[in-house]
Amino acid sequence: MIELGESRRNVDVRVVKESPEETVVQVSVMDAEAPAPPAADETAEESRTAVANLLDLMGIKSQVSVRQGGDPIVLDVSGRDLGPLIGWRGENLRALQTVVNMVLSRRLLENRRVIVDVERYRQRREHTVREIAYRAARQVKVTGDPITLDAMQPFERRAIHLALEDDPEVTTVSVGEEPGRRVVVEPRRSEP
Repeated sequence: MIELGESRRNVDVRVVKESPEETVVQVSVMDAEAPAPPAADETAEESRTAVANLLDLMGIKSQVSVRQGGDPIVLDVSGRDLGPLIGWRGENLRALQTVVNMVLSRRLLENRRVIVDVERYRQRREHTVREIAYRAARQVKVTGDPITLDAMQPFERRAIHLALEDDPEVTTVSVGEEPGRRVVVEPRRSEP
């Protein structure tokens, strides 16, 4: 804090690593209007560090933060010009997430899933997919015909299933094989 010329109330101090020999802390100056970030558990912080290091090795300038430290761990990546990291329909992001989960499953004792979200792409995409689900459900209710949606990634299909699970008039089912797996929205059949 002396080196930064800041008082304790203006800095965030986070313990990165603690052992009997040494304690490593990260000290950062807080934005006056932003609240202090929530404390992340050790596994979430190790995951954040691993993703930050991987992106640095890839030559991608970005900041990685922990949005959610539970299960799954959700990491946010922010920065400039991160479109290539997302790729077409999130393909590069999905590949990055697969690599991150493979690397972390070997390094960490806990087997927790890590979700990587770049510039809130996943969050925005889930919202868009839910809107697609609601439109498809309305059309199925009007016509009575099933609708097969475009091929989607697993998190997108899950968002559709969750969006329509409580609708009494339609049901959803996934059909096909990866990477062409699709969701069919169809009228709910009454039980005989």
